[in-house]
Amino acid sequence: MFGSGTVFRPLFPAERFVCLCEKEKKQMNTLFACLPCYNEEENIIPLTLGWLEQEEALKKEGFSLQVVAIDDKSTDSTKEKISQLEREHPQVHLVAHEKNMNLGGGVNTAVTYFLQHGVPGDLCVLMDGDNTHDPKYVHSMIQAVRRGADVVIASRYQGGAEVHGVPRHRLLLSDGAKLYYSLMLRVPKVKDYTCGYRAYTYQSLQRARKKYGDQLITQRSFACMMELLYKLYRSGCRFDEVPFSLRYDNKGGESKMRVLRTMKDSLKTAWQLRRGKI
Repeated sequence: MFGSGTVFRPLFPAERFVCLCEKEKKQMNTLFACLPCYNEEENIIPLTLGWLEQEEALKKEGFSLQVVAIDDKSTDSTKEKISQLEREHPQVHLVAHEKNMNLGGGVNTAVTYFLQHGVPGDLCVLMDGDNTHDPKYVHSMIQAVRRGADVVIASRYQGGAEVHGVPRHRLLLSDGAKLYYSLMLRVPKVKDYTCGYRAYTYQSLQRARKKYGDQLITQRSFACMMELLYKLYRSGCRFDEVPFSLRYDNKGGESKMRVLRTMKDSLKTAWQLRRGKI
């Protein structure tokens, strides 16, 4: 299902995939931190190390940690830096696209990889690879899952959230787009439709994949995040949000986002989703 553009290696030995009988329930679930990356040579090491710093706290919450970095045919040294991390830390794993597939391709690879390597009870935490999302918020996301959510969004629009380093004109565009998405899509308990920092239960993605097949993620641009969210909603998932601090000031290098094009794609995608066109 990855297609010809992806190369990956087994994350666990073969026995990891054997279904466990009632007497052999595993004692600890796995949290997969999935990081789609394109030209993030300045960001991928501090972001990955930030995840590794959470490992002991995650164990206390019943999760082992696996960091899966997905390189989207970067033209800088991102892939080499991930390989270095993989050699130094057994929890880190590289998935390499053989051709550039944009964010939609990276998210699709993350979802497919998680469904192939995970089991019910595991979590996939997907976030941007540019070091603007702090892994420390995963703990409040886990608590939201334990309260009954299938999908938890790290939201810029919940009380206590903060945004640092984002230009004012982009904040105004984001606020206007938020209102439009809320009117068009109306997903209960969701205010932030586009933030890429989310936690998904295994069962939620499994259910959505069963419903939509390889059409679960069709958008290649940043609009894929809204598409995935809405299709999860249409699959019966329950949502929750937790506040977080978006640290755009921590990002190294230039932004890859074309703001006006991204806004146009997202507005169009919301309209198509509401009308059942995608």
